[in-house]
Formats: sequence, structure tokens, C-alpha cells
Amino acid sequence: AMFAAVASSGVTFSPPGRRERASEKARIADRSKPCRASERYQVSASSAISDSSSEMHPKPDHESFPPEMRTAVTATQLASRLCVATQSRLVSVDTASKSDDSPVTVCDFAVQALISLWLLEKHPSIKLVAEETAEALRADEDGAALLEKVTDLVNETFYLALADGFVVTKDCALLQRLPLTTTQVATAIDRGAGDPDSKNSFWILDPIDGTKGFVAGRQYAIALGLMQGGVITGGVLGCPNMGGTKIPENAEVIPPEPPGVVFVAYKGVGCVVFSSDVKKPLDDGKESTFTSKETEATKRKTCTANASATGLSSRYMESWGDSVVANGNKTKELASKMKSTRTPVKVDSMAKYGALARGDADLYLRFPPISYREKVWDHAAGVAIVEASGGIVTDGEGNALDFTRGRFLEQNGGIVAAANRGLHRELMDALKEYK
Repeated sequence: AMFAAVASSGVTFSPPGRRERASEKARIADRSKPCRASERYQVSASSAISDSSSEMHPKPDHESFPPEMRTAVTATQLASRLCVATQSRLVSVDTASKSDDSPVTVCDFAVQALISLWLLEKHPSIKLVAEETAEALRADEDGAALLEKVTDLVNETFYLALADGFVVTKDCALLQRLPLTTTQVATAIDRGAGDPDSKNSFWILDPIDGTKGFVAGRQYAIALGLMQGGVITGGVLGCPNMGGTKIPENAEVIPPEPPGVVFVAYKGVGCVVFSSDVKKPLDDGKESTFTSKETEATKRKTCTANASATGLSSRYMESWGDSVVANGNKTKELASKMKSTRTPVKVDSMAKYGALARGDADLYLRFPPISYREKVWDHAAGVAIVEASGGIVTDGEGNALDFTRGRFLEQNGGIVAAANRGLHRELMDALKEYK
């Protein structure tokens, strides 16, 4: 059985504070009235990428981010807290195998359930497309045991966030109905089983992108995109291991720095990044943090991709060698054709999109094997982040990505991201020569 190792190992998963659950529940009960679900935010946008840099990355105004993005930020921050608090306690027996050979942990399921529940409570009219299903969790006794762990972790994350004041019950009625049951959690996971289309609004979620990076203690991302009327309009990237300052010039990797950062972008508004422990960063002009002293790393910053980058001056990012989408030889050859001599950076996951958006690097090149099919959740949030920062994301032939044709992306020649249009043209020329 898929989860036989979990059942037979004797290893238990005990999130901190479970004994206090009953007393904490009583303490917070009935403190405030339920929140009202927001009306769906209506937009009119073209899927074409504008040539106007002012439209691509205007200076963000925190008051301009719509309610959906505020909800998405809080959900992603809660999920980041979940990941940081439990990453060191996850062991190999809590890992199940997926058909694409990437590991799925208790955190992966728990993050999807937590975000699904939060989004449904606040914006019930917006559908969800997400990576995981609860089928294996319902399959047998081993799956049921893992579902119990997932449910414990979701409940504990909410209780701890209430206990330290990161959220309060008036933020969402969901917080007044704790603890959640295994049935509620499994149903929340399965809510993401639909297919996106061009008519409705959808959240597109990868609960933990870069699961190999997560297991290895490297970079990973919680990636939540928003598609409205067939257009990717918003995105949030939670990067729990990414520091708040730019990657040093000669660094070959990004060292882990929990609690990490969160990127948020919306079409026509722009993109900002802030420390993951900032409370309600889009609600007013002054952020409150759990740090004792505000630093450059905790301040909210506008993200602007490097508008002056050229092939000669560019720095590129590559996946680790254990990635199924890595093609190091092709990436190095293209960088050589563009005369790039700067030290490349190895980065797992959609954290690459965040690094490009804030100017750490200028190129992201992804060339998976022909047999690999790209999924919409692998790129939706990242596309929103990069484009709102002035960058551009296309397939390897320069075509815009289409997220409206189901759960898979149709693309030709890989997926590439560049900091500006001129650099993207150089890359397209290099790709033609490579062929």
C-alpha cells in the first residue's frame, strides 16, 4: 500500500501545542462575528502583453490591491508558517510517491487544505485548480492515518496563529469553527480538482512548488495565482526560505533564511515583496512585524525587474541537477551565445520568478524533456509576479502562455522568463541559433 511505510514505522507526528487545543478553542470562541465574503472583483483585461513599461510595473499602491489579493496573501502567509514550523520534523516515512516522482509530504496536503478553506470562506464564487487530490488519503487505513496528520497540522496552524495574534477570529468565520474534521480537510483538498477555462474566475495553486528543494532544505514556494476571464491577473509567491535581501553577486545558491518572504502582484497595480511575518502588509502603509527592530529585510519593497539587462550583463538561474525540468547543458550553451559571464544561481521552484522580479537575476530558462507536460500551477503565480515587475514570460518560441485549456500548459520549446523585452529578443535569437 502507498502509505504502508507510515503505518509500519511507528513514527508519530505531533505538532506543538495539541494539548492546549481545547482550552485555546474555548478562549477564542464567540469573540467576534463572522466575516462577510467579498464580492468577486471584476476586471477587463487583454491577454496580450503590453509594450508600455508603465502599464507593466507601475509603482504599487497598497490601497490598490483588490480584496482577493489581500485574502491570498494571508492564506499564503499562514501556509508559510505551517511549512516553516514543521519542515524540520517531517521524516521520510511521511512521504508518499507521486506519478511524476516528486515527493508529497504531509505539508503538501496540509497547505492545499488550509489555503482552499481560507479562499472558499472569503471568496466562495472563485473556483480552485490545485495540484493534489485526497484520493490516496481516502484509499485505506494508511491513507486515513496520513489524513489525520494533515488535519492535525491544519488545525494547529490556525490555533497557533490565533494564539500569537497573527490572525483574529473576526478575520474569517472559519476560525470560529475549529477544530476542522478529517472530512472537511479532505473535501477542501479535493476542491482543486477542476479544470480552468476562459469564462470563470479561478485560483491556481501549487501548495509546495519545488518539493525536492523542500525536502533538501533548499528553496521552495507556495504559489497561488488568480485568473479572471482567461487572464492571469494576480499572483502570490510565499518563499519561506528566501532572504529579504538580494542574492550576492558571486553566490551560487540562495541560503535558507526562514521565515522568508512573500511576493504579491496584481495586473495594473505592480508587485511588492515583504517579510513573511509581516501582519496584514497590504492593509495600511505601516507594517507590523514580529521582529524586534525593523530592518531593510522586513520592509515592503517594490519589485522591478532589471530593465537595462542585456545578454552580456545578464545573470541566469538554473534548476538543481535533481530537477526533472533541468537541462544544464542547453542553459549553459545559450548563456554562452548571449555572452553572459556572471555567476549563475541554482534555485529550486518558482522562487526563481521572485528572484527575477526583484532584480536578483535576469533570466530563467526551463527546458524539460519532451515527455514532460507542464502544469498550469507550475507557472501561474510566477507569470503574474514577473509581468507585474516589468519582465516577460513566454514559451521557447516566444508565445504567451495560455492557462485556459485545462490543467496542462501547451507550450513549444520550454518556458523562459526575461527581465525585459530587449533581453527576451536576444534570448529568442540565441534559441533560433541553438536549433
